[in-house]
Amino acid sequence: MKRILTLTLTSLFFSIIAAQTINIQWNGSKAIDYGSSKTIVPFFTNEGFAFEEGTIFFRSNEKLSGGNQKIGNLVWEKITPKEIFEISTSSIPTEENSEIASYTNPYTQEKTVNIRVSTLKLEKNNLYRLVSFSILNGGPTNTALSISGKIGSNENPLKSGNFYKIKVDKSGVFKITAKFLRDNGINPSNINPKNFRIYGNGGLMLPENNLDTRFSALQEDAIQVIGENDGVWNEDDYALFYAQGPHGYNIYKSAGNSNGNGNRRIETRTEKSKNFINIYDDFAYYFINFDLGPGKRIQEMDEAVNANIINRYDDYQFINEEKFNLMKIGRVWTGDFFTGSKAVSFTTKSPIQPTDVIKFRTRVIGYQSSGNSITMDINSTNPLISSIAPDEKKEYIPLRYPNSDFATITNLQGNTITFNYQPNTGSNPNGKFYFDYAEVQYKEDLKFNNSQMNFRSYEIDEGSGTTYTFSVADAAAVEQIWQVSDVTNVIKKVNKSGSTSNFAFGYNANSGLFVNEFVAFKSSDAFAPSFVGKVENQDLSGLQNIDYLMITVPQMMGHAQRLANFYQNKYNVAVVDINKIYNEFSSGSKDITAVRDFATKLNTPKGKLKYMFILGDTSYDYKGKNSPGSDIIPSYESEESGNYADSFVTDDYYTMTSPQDAGSTALSSTLPDLPVGRLPAANLSEAKILIDKALAYNNALPGQSTPFGEWRMKLDFVVDDDADNLVPFHNTMNSSLASNFEIGPLRKEYNVRKLYLDAFAAQTSAGGQKYPQINQAISNDVGNSLYLFYFGHGGINGWSQERVLTTDEIQNFNNFNNVYTRFPLISTITCEFTLWDDPTTFSAGEQVIKSKEGGAAMMLTSSRAIQVGYGEQFTQIFTKRAFELVNDDFVNFGDAFLKAKIEKGAFTDHLKVNLLGDPATKLSRPKRLLNIDQIDSPVPGQLRALDFVTVNGHVNKPDGTVDTSFNGRVAINIFDKRLNKKTLNNDNEPKMTPVLNFTEENGPIVKSSGLAVNGVFKVEFYVPKDINYEIGNGRILAYADNKVFDVFNNQIQQVGGINPDGINDTTPPKVKLYMNNTNFADGGITDQNPMLLVCVNDDKGINSTGSGIGHDITVILDGKIVDTVVLNDFYFSGDGNGCSDPSLKDYQKGNVSYPFRKLAPGPHQLTFKVWDINNNSTTETLNFVVKDETNQNLVVNKLLNWPNPFTNKTYVQFEHNCDDILDVNVQIYTITGKLVKTISTTASAEPFFQGFRTPRTAIEWDGNDDFGDAVGKGTYIFKIFAKSQNQDKCKGTATAVEKMVLLK
Repeated sequence: MKRILTLTLTSLFFSIIAAQTINIQWNGSKAIDYGSSKTIVPFFTNEGFAFEEGTIFFRSNEKLSGGNQKIGNLVWEKITPKEIFEISTSSIPTEENSEIASYTNPYTQEKTVNIRVSTLKLEKNNLYRLVSFSILNGGPTNTALSISGKIGSNENPLKSGNFYKIKVDKSGVFKITAKFLRDNGINPSNINPKNFRIYGNGGLMLPENNLDTRFSALQEDAIQVIGENDGVWNEDDYALFYAQGPHGYNIYKSAGNSNGNGNRRIETRTEKSKNFINIYDDFAYYFINFDLGPGKRIQEMDEAVNANIINRYDDYQFINEEKFNLMKIGRVWTGDFFTGSKAVSFTTKSPIQPTDVIKFRTRVIGYQSSGNSITMDINSTNPLISSIAPDEKKEYIPLRYPNSDFATITNLQGNTITFNYQPNTGSNPNGKFYFDYAEVQYKEDLKFNNSQMNFRSYEIDEGSGTTYTFSVADAAAVEQIWQVSDVTNVIKKVNKSGSTSNFAFGYNANSGLFVNEFVAFKSSDAFAPSFVGKVENQDLSGLQNIDYLMITVPQMMGHAQRLANFYQNKYNVAVVDINKIYNEFSSGSKDITAVRDFATKLNTPKGKLKYMFILGDTSYDYKGKNSPGSDIIPSYESEESGNYADSFVTDDYYTMTSPQDAGSTALSSTLPDLPVGRLPAANLSEAKILIDKALAYNNALPGQSTPFGEWRMKLDFVVDDDADNLVPFHNTMNSSLASNFEIGPLRKEYNVRKLYLDAFAAQTSAGGQKYPQINQAISNDVGNSLYLFYFGHGGINGWSQERVLTTDEIQNFNNFNNVYTRFPLISTITCEFTLWDDPTTFSAGEQVIKSKEGGAAMMLTSSRAIQVGYGEQFTQIFTKRAFELVNDDFVNFGDAFLKAKIEKGAFTDHLKVNLLGDPATKLSRPKRLLNIDQIDSPVPGQLRALDFVTVNGHVNKPDGTVDTSFNGRVAINIFDKRLNKKTLNNDNEPKMTPVLNFTEENGPIVKSSGLAVNGVFKVEFYVPKDINYEIGNGRILAYADNKVFDVFNNQIQQVGGINPDGINDTTPPKVKLYMNNTNFADGGITDQNPMLLVCVNDDKGINSTGSGIGHDITVILDGKIVDTVVLNDFYFSGDGNGCSDPSLKDYQKGNVSYPFRKLAPGPHQLTFKVWDINNNSTTETLNFVVKDETNQNLVVNKLLNWPNPFTNKTYVQFEHNCDDILDVNVQIYTITGKLVKTISTTASAEPFFQGFRTPRTAIEWDGNDDFGDAVGKGTYIFKIFAKSQNQDKCKGTATAVEKMVLLK
């Protein structure tokens, strides 16, 4: 299977005028580029061309003016197959497809109208394209009951009383007996049968169009309780109730059957079969109760009969197997594949009459079958040959028989209806055909079959008020006939025939809500339900004034509550169990529409609910057929299940709470009303990690390392070296960056790094073209950038054809550790980088968000192939919205994302871009409360190379006074002039010319620091030698934090020239190297993910600019020069991370903390190099041994005491391989073996806990024995015994022996 790797679209804008006619200007073809493949499609020049769902649409998004509108006067012309180029006929609608949807912007209340018209159709095997259409006044109005007046009681019965949940797997009459109750822990003797109640709304999926009628709440059902009159549930007593199962037939409005259409659902599917499979659940659920007073009972209806007799009824059969999801996307599942002839037969109870009209339909899926064909017929008549073109690019082709939506056949006889399938795989022997479904609808004689028998007539004119008479023959064994049209209000029909052999009853077709359905039965044939369990009381309907809705499952509730607690003073947050939503809003069945209906209730009136957050993973496998338990909180899967370009998975459905327009059914025709985000935790462990990271991003995780630092003022934009839409991607990105960060006064404080692949020299290797500088930059900046954006080709394994980000690199991310917490917000406008709904694929994006050691706390990411044109437009819009400033602060990220969608207008590709994270979080931004009071330099107003500079300033409160409570680190970064750069056209592609000339700001030439004390600070530094000596405008960024919040200031600063007096400095920096902490000794042991810690000092300062060639701070592991790591971004001046020297000023000292990941077990050597500001360098090496973490046995090494020899006291220390607290026992012996002292204590690798050497002073001996007496001088033996307090982490015990000398 090919993985499609990219993105395309164009939008349109035109004025909507009453009765405006749009003429489609067809003009040749257009190439839609998906990275690894292209599709040539017919093109028209009107603004509004859109390729989506595998076909061509006209689209418009415009301001709404006037009343309701509709599409009409569609004019078509017949075309040849050649004129659709590479579009698959399976993607072309078989009827006219147009809709108009209105939308109200939740932020501005501006109303827009979204027009969507399919411009191709396939009708009776003929192809047509649209010539023109009109936009007319007088469109349909919203008359549905669903938003303002749902039917039935709106009281939630589950808020009080004892409830038990049961389930059924089919429709029919069910029986609850004393034995059933007793077997499930309910004592029937404690039940008054008069009080026995059953609640349930039926098991069909809720209607997806929110104009459709639905019940307001969980309804009480009318039931029968046999033997209830004495108030005692005796052994022979039982309850009968009608249950609607999970699957159904003929529930949607259809053009081929107008009778009852008014009472059926709005069709929202593209495959309009009569059979209806519940895609979420194979059971329907009901609730029983017996302590809320007398229950609702089935009433008799004695209705007169007439001569309008029905003695043949409509019956149906279908087979719809759900065994395989061929592409592991979407909601369509198939049955088995077949390569030879296949027959599917249905047997009727009574003979088919020649005049009977049989409705039939079947579908198969051609899979990887280009060039093959299949012949299908019914009862060996009316054969249809369906062929797949030899050059068909799609792997998955649905083939329907017949190829029209409403097919019938007559002149059949006998009792059997058979579909025959004959595949021809001669052209492609490896191709397969999968059976999807087959259905037939036919007439049966209305005769009781001596078992439960459902019947109905589709010829009844529902809602007309006409009376009909049903006459059931062979009815001697019939005990009852129930009318079950409304499953909550079952009616017992009275026999008016006067004969036991015939059962006749009247039916008045006066309902505006339901269609007729009846069941004849004997109570002995009633089915038995299954018991689920007791249900706790709940009342979600009683929730009011909720701002933030969080949804999860019970086992993750505690972690969701941690996030809710963070927002408790900002929003009214409700953390809700998804199962309770199902119980209250979908009658206990799993159904995503229940969540939308719940959100709609909370968001009524519109605007009350601000955010929705979901904690829990999703899966295309709703029922767990392949991956049980993977679909924790379902998401909306597209009906399209055959490719990555046309399918989607989205949570937007949950927050589309506004009433839909009557003529609008496509999800892509509207937009959400509030932001939604999800953290896709597959289990409790992942839930903890994801919520930990979400809290840590906001500095709200107890015990976390600092999230602050000037890294928050850096942004990275990575752009692929391609031009699929004839405009190089970097041109699109650069235009957006220029308008948002370079033109105008705003956002100048950010250091924007333009990682355009084509601006770097490409390296050619056996594996293809590579950009190692980009790989290095991304790996470094995941822990050193506020925002990491990627625009270009991608897939489940990483970014770009040149693999600038791979899963190996993702697994090495270590930006969430005990030294620092630095989460970039990662945004990708690419393809299925984050395929988060396939539990068997751990996509690269999922690895980024779920990384325990780092990655991202929040992502805006794509889950399917998106179109290049869409990517180009949305990149510009979203970048503007993401960095929009309101009161000098960013808006919440969920709002920025939704505003970008709204500005772009409704479009299918919106549904492929998902927010994985907390939508109420915003990009971190310090407050502009830092003031630079004075900059002292030899030349006022100018900073030259080798100048000594002092910066004085203070931190303000919001009211403008000095914040005397502010104490913390202050960082000063000096940036040189912007550099002129250009792309290189590495591939010599004409479409990449002319090359792009752009400007970019390099990293800081000065990184110095100091301390703010009582809100006042002074920072000193030397300007390094490596600067651009041309005088021009650079800038100075001042940043400070007090571990609670951060502040900044930014201003223009003239930079250039060199101090002619220079510096007489030939002394190189001094360096100390450690692993994990400053207790480490050369040659010591580490884990496989150690932290390199470097303490450096120099009397003039360290050069961390990287401006001079070869003057970077670097580390080389095991002599692999080609893998040299540049550490400039990991250097911070001043004390920190265990490096401390009070005698030096901050500019004279600093530290580097760099996390290694997944080092191979065994000995290693690293070589570290650093330069001072006068370009003197120092190189140091460090040896260390990595212990194999798969070997969990505790190891102790390098036992020593310090000082040794000693007089008054000494300290015992040792190395170990355990990331845990150790119980330590130290025994001290004389040289002859006499035990004189035992010391018992605990030890850990402080200060960072993951270290592998105990602190120097953790274990002390004062030279006295166990009785407190001083021992004599001499040589002693000391032995340690160590054991981890967590034996699951570090198993067993370890010992070591060494000598010490006491001098007295």
